[in-house]
Parts: sequence; C-alpha cells; structure tokens
Amino acid sequence: MEHTDTSTSDSFASLDSAPAARFIIEEPGHPPRVVLLPRGRSLRVGRGEDQDVRLDDQRTSRQHAQFFYRGDHVLVRDQGSSNGTWLDDKRVGAAAAVTPGAIVRLGSTRVVYVPLAPEKRAEPAAEVDGDVVAVDPATQQVFAMVRRIAAHDLAVLVHGETGTGKEVVARALHKTSPRARGPFVAINCGSLSESLAESELFGHERGSFTGAVERKVGVFEAAHGGTLLLDEVGELSATNQARLLRVLEEHAVLRIGATQPVPVDVRVVASTHRDLAAELAHGRFREDLYFRLNGVTITVPPLRERPRDIVPLAERVIAERGGPHALAPETVEALTRYEWPGNARELRNAVEAAIAMADGAELRPEHLPPAVLARPKTPREGAPALRSMVDEVEREAIAAALEDHKNNQSHAAIALGISRRALIYKMERYGLKDPPRRIPRP
Repeated sequence: MEHTDTSTSDSFASLDSAPAARFIIEEPGHPPRVVLLPRGRSLRVGRGEDQDVRLDDQRTSRQHAQFFYRGDHVLVRDQGSSNGTWLDDKRVGAAAAVTPGAIVRLGSTRVVYVPLAPEKRAEPAAEVDGDVVAVDPATQQVFAMVRRIAAHDLAVLVHGETGTGKEVVARALHKTSPRARGPFVAINCGSLSESLAESELFGHERGSFTGAVERKVGVFEAAHGGTLLLDEVGELSATNQARLLRVLEEHAVLRIGATQPVPVDVRVVASTHRDLAAELAHGRFREDLYFRLNGVTITVPPLRERPRDIVPLAERVIAERGGPHALAPETVEALTRYEWPGNARELRNAVEAAIAMADGAELRPEHLPPAVLARPKTPREGAPALRSMVDEVEREAIAAALEDHKNNQSHAAIALGISRRALIYKMERYGLKDPPRRIPRP
C-alpha cells in the first residue's frame, strides 16, 4: 500500500507532527472505511486492482487520485481521471493542499482528511461539556478524537477496561454531534439473556409471545434520530449478532410478531472490554458485524495510565454530593499511589465510601476502603514487557507468513489459522503493509 514519493517538496518532511494521516472514505453502497497513511508515503485511490484503496464506484477511474502526507500537510493530485478530482468544489489539477476536515470528491465517493494527532491547544481542556474530567494528556487525546469524528456519522467502537468511562465517551460523542438534539439510548448487552435480547433491541408486538401484553418499542426505535450505545456488544450471542447485523445493513427493525419493518435512523456506538479482533479470529464474533461496528476505534486508557485525572475525578464526586468535604494531603497521596484495577468506577465508590465514613469535612486515608491502602501502586514494567514480547512474536509470525506466501493475504491467513479480515486488522496494528514501491515523478 505504501509508496516512496519523490515528486513532492521535501520541505514538509521535517515537520514534527503525526506519524500518520487518517482518511475516512465514504463510498456509496459501502460502510465508511478508515485508512491510515504513514508520514512520507502516498496513497493511490481508484477502481484499478493495483490501487492502494480500490473503489467500486463506477464514476471513478481506474487510477483516479493520489494522496501524499508530509508531516502536517496532506496533498492530493489527480491521476488523469475522467471525471476529475474535486476539492471544495474546485477541480484539482496538479497537487493541492488538503486542510483538516476538507472533503475530496472522487466520482460519487467522498474522502475526508481527519488528523491523527490531537489538536494543539494553548491550555488543556480540563472538561468537556461539564461532564468529563480530562486533565491527563492521555484523556485529552481521547476527547480530541471525539471532537474530530463527531460530525461524521460513522459507527464507533469504544474499547477499554471495565469502569474506564466508555459510556462517558459515547455521551460526549453524542453531545458534540449533529444528533445532539436527538435521544441518547444505552443498553448493556451483557445483561441480556438470549430470549430477552431480541425484544429489548428490536421490540415486539402485543400477543407475539406469552407475556407480551402490549407493544414494546426496542432501543433502536427509541434512539431514532439520535445515538444508540450498545455497551459490551461482545457479549451478544451468535444468533443476536446476526440479527444486529441485519438491522445495521437494512436500517430497519422488525419487531417480534410484526410483518412490516420499521425504518430507523441511529448512530451506533458499540463498546466492549474484549479484544474483538481476537474474538473474531477464534470464531466467537462475526467478521461482518465487527467491520460494520468498527468505523473508528477509540481506546479509553485505564485510570492507572492517566494518573493526572485521579484527583480531579475524586473532587468531581465530592462536588456532586454537594457537601463541604475536601481531600486531605495524605488522602491525595493514597489515591495517586493506588493502581485502581476497577478504574474510575472503583474510584467513585471509594470516594463515596470515604464521605460516608468521615465524621468531619476532611476526608482522611482511614476513611478510604482498606483495599486502597493495602495495595499501593507498584511499578508495572513486567506487564508491558510481556505484552510487548507477545506483540513482537505475533508481528514476526505475520511478517514471516506474508513473506512465505509472497504477500498473498488469503494464503498467509490460512497458514496462520486466522481469517483474512483478522490478518488485515493485525497488519494495520503492527504497521505491516505491502513493500514500498517507488513511483515516477509527475
């Protein structure tokens, strides 16, 4: 996919910026795709088999347009297409600069440039809409991405450990999107039984089964015009995964016992603590559903990896209770030492417990749950090191399989015992692309 380009000015290469540019490709008849273009590389888009991003759009040419990324700048150049490449309603001749958020039209296909790196701000965004504490740089990066993708009606997959605040991210995405005036509906898929899930998700008609004494509207209909959060979507059974996929493809729900589908217009945000790529590799999650839900992935880091948020989050809980309480210096030290395996949810419970135990305004360490004091934060070099070794072994195995099969992804996937979709996901994760090819000067 990547090419070494010698035709564009090298002055862009020295800029200190994101390692890659992100493009959202919106092609009629296809779910939106997200493509990353590493710095110093180029991306060819068209209907030809040799293109890096192959389109089915019949209004595009076999070799339509080429994108270049040089630090903070993205350039687009037409490849001699029949219908032209258009940027802000102007036809592109030679290379033209693409600004963040700009839309490049190739036939009926739209390509949107969304920067990968967080926006640089004069001062940190401590809160978003008064609901989100985002003091730590890691959290600020999450909500910078939320602001960037909010306007694009992409499906979003929010990944993170239990208790990290995935629903908070989903609500912030809704509030900053054009759907903000519509409803926000959340449902925990992990709490639904096999028999209950279909009714809760899609609704039922009166008399459709024993106990159905009246018509019930499912969460898809309830979220019409707004945003639907499918929390812990990885817990759905295979049967309900298939039903969910049908709704996402048809944009309509069929209530249990009904004969006519009901159109629905919702933005779906799915969240999970599971590694869905690994789940689909083992056949526990549908590939087609995964790629429907995973328009863009937002990873919420655990609280131990964003320590600057700990005290502000604790103070937010105190403020919500409306009392005169304050954290003693020793309590601040105890909170920041602790590892918080339960993340923000555990922190909230600990502060509320301290408020209940305190006999005065000052919250002291002895008011905290014993576990917070008994398990101080310890260095975690071992876990990242092990994760790094596992990743390196997996990366080397994939690289070797691709080399053995001359970059034939289907054959390499079979040799590795995974699906081609899973292989593509892992190739993107580890930066394993096709070998660079040099392109001629224009």
